[in-house]
Amino acid sequence: MKSVLVVDDEPVLRGLVAEVLRDEGYAVAEAGDGGALLERLATERPDLVLLDVMMPGIDGRQAYLVIRSRDDLPQVPVVMMSAAVNPKQLDPSIAAFLPKPFDLDRLLALVEELIGPAADG
Repeated sequence: MKSVLVVDDEPVLRGLVAEVLRDEGYAVAEAGDGGALLERLATERPDLVLLDVMMPGIDGRQAYLVIRSRDDLPQVPVVMMSAAVNPKQLDPSIAAFLPKPFDLDRLLALVEELIGPAADG
């Protein structure tokens, strides 16, 4: 089963995205900010990270740089999400940018495009 780590400081949005992904069969973990994301990555290896850009403390940009600096995580695709950020202001190596608000069907299509269906076969 493929796994997705959803990182957003908005609990309602984070929960909705997690629920939709679980309904599709993905294993989902959640984090409310960049610090919690980095704690989870100390013990977990998700297949994909959905990362909000604007969060308190360690924001999405900073967390992304940490992810890319780690030798054990460089290939994990990261999708950055934001309502207020121009994607041209983000690191060009992100896997994708999802503007908020986004269509859940678009989210699911993007996840499947990046890591495939929840189950392998």
